[in-house]
Amino acid sequence: MSTLEARRRIRRLIELGARRALTAAELALDSRTAPAGAGNGNGSAAASPQLERELGPGPLAVEGHHASALLYDRLDPDGRAEIERRIGEWPELSQYLDGDPDLATRRYVSLAFGIWLEVPGLLDGTGLVGAQPPADVHAMARGPLSAAGGLYEADMITSALASAGVELAAVADGLDFGCSSGRVVRVLAAAYPDVSWHGCDPNADAIAWAGHALPGIDFFHSDDDPPLPLADGSLDLVYAISIWSHFEPRLGLRWFDEMHRLIRPGGHLVCTTHGLASVDHYAANRLRTADQSAEIAGRLYGRGWWYAPEFGDAGDWGVVNPAWGTAFLSAEWILANLLPRWRVLEFAPGRNQANQDVYVLGRV
Repeated sequence: MSTLEARRRIRRLIELGARRALTAAELALDSRTAPAGAGNGNGSAAASPQLERELGPGPLAVEGHHASALLYDRLDPDGRAEIERRIGEWPELSQYLDGDPDLATRRYVSLAFGIWLEVPGLLDGTGLVGAQPPADVHAMARGPLSAAGGLYEADMITSALASAGVELAAVADGLDFGCSSGRVVRVLAAAYPDVSWHGCDPNADAIAWAGHALPGIDFFHSDDDPPLPLADGSLDLVYAISIWSHFEPRLGLRWFDEMHRLIRPGGHLVCTTHGLASVDHYAANRLRTADQSAEIAGRLYGRGWWYAPEFGDAGDWGVVNPAWGTAFLSAEWILANLLPRWRVLEFAPGRNQANQDVYVLGRV
């Protein structure tokens, strides 16, 4: 997809979302001034409005389960049957396999629960690692469904790259930027062992645990500000899941510059951000008030970003940085600030967990 085509596609999506969100915001304002008893039929004031819109999550151009399929397909039929037999002994786990689920669900459940139940042969057969972060080490998810690591995110990354015409098997060096305790990179390292994988994070405890528990991956501590201790043009790929959704925008731009330094010309950056679909997600799930949702939407349409240092003085798991909070970025802001040094090769609004937008950027 050319830069001009990407601009036009993203602008169409933004304009569509803006029209619907502004309409919702106007309805929200109207409902806050509605007379008592209006709107709900029970004699009380209208319920808290939501900024729900019809602009839902958009799929990537190529959707698939590349990483999880590679791992699952390494198991022989007897090994798969044994995993499902063991899962069947636990009603709270076996419910996920009831009703003949689709193949993708079966893969996820078998890999995750099989590791959780320590089924013999699964780790050797797939290359996955069974170690789980202790409670005092940061992890984005815990429990049986997360025991294999970030299967969902690994498949999303490989799908995003496939949408841009990139096969992960052709990548030489890849970095998980903001890897925490290695939840996603452990899956990709198992699925694509020929790639030289790196992971970094400012959370020193998480990095220390990952470096000890997940062999074969180069983990290192990163500072709140660039640069990273890597050479110019040393990477083919960087991915960052829910990282630019936290950077104060000026710091975020500095980190985009650092990614441009690290990634070779023709390499790729896959990242997710809060955008218009996230406004809808948080409002519809009552995670932010209508007033705040309207404020965020207004900022996105007005200047392209909204930021608040929402972690406060305690920081995020001990990482204290006033420029690390919650950020929303419009696609127009991304285009205005990153082109022409980057090309937007793929954009899927709300694709990450029906919330964050997914971008694939090509390094020019």
